[in-house]
Amino acid sequence: MDTHQLTWQAFASALSDSIFMIREDASIFYANDFACESLGCTFEEMITKRVPDISPTYKATSWASAWERFRDHGSIRFESRHLHRDGREFPVMVSTTYYEDVFDFPFIVAHVKDISEPLANRQRLQLAIQSAKVGFWDMKTHENHIYVSPELCNQLGLPHDAEWTLQTWMDLLHPDDRQKAIDHAQSFMDGNEENYINWFRLRHADGSYRWIESRGCYVRDEYGELVRFMGTHLDVTAQKAVENELRRNLKETEVVKKSLQRSNDDLEQFAYVASHDLRAPLRGLKHLNDWIREDVADASVELPESISEHLRKMEDQVRRMDSLLSGLLEYSRVGRRQHMQRKVSLMDILDDAVKMAGVPKGFRVIYPDHSPTWTTVREILQRIFQNLVDNAVKHHDQETGTIEIACVENDDEFVFSVIDDGPGIESKFRSRIFEIFQTLRKSKDQGATSGLGLTIVNKLLSNVGGSIEVLDAKPRGAEFRFVWPKQLELSEPVNPDKLPTT
Repeated sequence: MDTHQLTWQAFASALSDSIFMIREDASIFYANDFACESLGCTFEEMITKRVPDISPTYKATSWASAWERFRDHGSIRFESRHLHRDGREFPVMVSTTYYEDVFDFPFIVAHVKDISEPLANRQRLQLAIQSAKVGFWDMKTHENHIYVSPELCNQLGLPHDAEWTLQTWMDLLHPDDRQKAIDHAQSFMDGNEENYINWFRLRHADGSYRWIESRGCYVRDEYGELVRFMGTHLDVTAQKAVENELRRNLKETEVVKKSLQRSNDDLEQFAYVASHDLRAPLRGLKHLNDWIREDVADASVELPESISEHLRKMEDQVRRMDSLLSGLLEYSRVGRRQHMQRKVSLMDILDDAVKMAGVPKGFRVIYPDHSPTWTTVREILQRIFQNLVDNAVKHHDQETGTIEIACVENDDEFVFSVIDDGPGIESKFRSRIFEIFQTLRKSKDQGATSGLGLTIVNKLLSNVGGSIEVLDAKPRGAEFRFVWPKQLELSEPVNPDKLPTT
């Protein structure tokens, strides 16, 4: 067979590891360039050799028995030694794969890596291990003794020359971890798991227990037998303490979250029920006031001015209470409604918002020059503009005024402003105006304002990931500037139990 015709030859020759192809009789019929260089041979010399010529291991063993192992296991990884042409031996790691359907004869492909590191590299590795505070262990299957590194001993407060066996390890295990850790290690040593990772607690010399993360792998010989277990040993006590603290905090947070959710649901249910049920007696009071006036008119009796004033005040209080209940009902619904995002025009939203606010004829509304179109939740944004425009009108100190709406578009958000030329808001009051039932009128008896308009605006913006602030307008008035994200962070709607109806 002309191996130079193989399509993979160029690829194999470029590898920085040795590749051999070996027949059942131990003859080598292919070796890549690196394999030839590593043994000091030419390709022509290499294909005249047999495995025992390059690996002293097989001079004392039966190749036939090894071949059976290769065939039975399919793929095997093991340590061995190779012999250079100058007589120098060096350690290698060999990975073999068995084939019998590619050519008209069975063969193995051996991938060989030189594992003889220069002393400087070993020293750097040792320093790195020491700096990382990683211990390691090395156990041969036919020996009871286990080599453990000084750092592993340091982790447990043991002298560096401490004797270490499997029994030593088992005796140090925490009673709660003992059986699980032993079973896991046994499963690994039985060859059931290719990679080993185990968490357990070991007793320190001072009597305390340290959490350990142990990882490892095994090495097979040329016959496929497990001959060695090696791994690392890392003290993760601090990490475990942090994990436990986080787990405890998360548990407490979940309890608080559930408690808050229940409270919010109860409050929203109360607001919903109260705003509905309280309207019945309000209607009764309004009707009673009307009936009194009708009865007085039917009897042709002129009421004293003081009684007429009392009736007017009662009407004002009924209207104010109705306004409060309407605001409370709307506030309780914020966040409980599902809204669909769709393409909208800012100008259309503003037109509807100004109409709904019922702006008096004496007021002029100036729209922004820029009217973007984008996909968002129309209902929420329209309600925010409506409340802000309505607020500007109700709190104006004159019969006429100007309300200007501005828009600045950024990459990720819009910054909108509603600016009035009213009396403005003193800085000491600005933290109050977004609180529920707060109003800056001198007397709450004046008008039918509920004090909930700006509170609803703030809550609506919070539900979509926006924000709002109040600034001074020039030469007078207030500017309500709010941020509206282009990508909304819609809060998950509250789903309380079915609310009772009146």
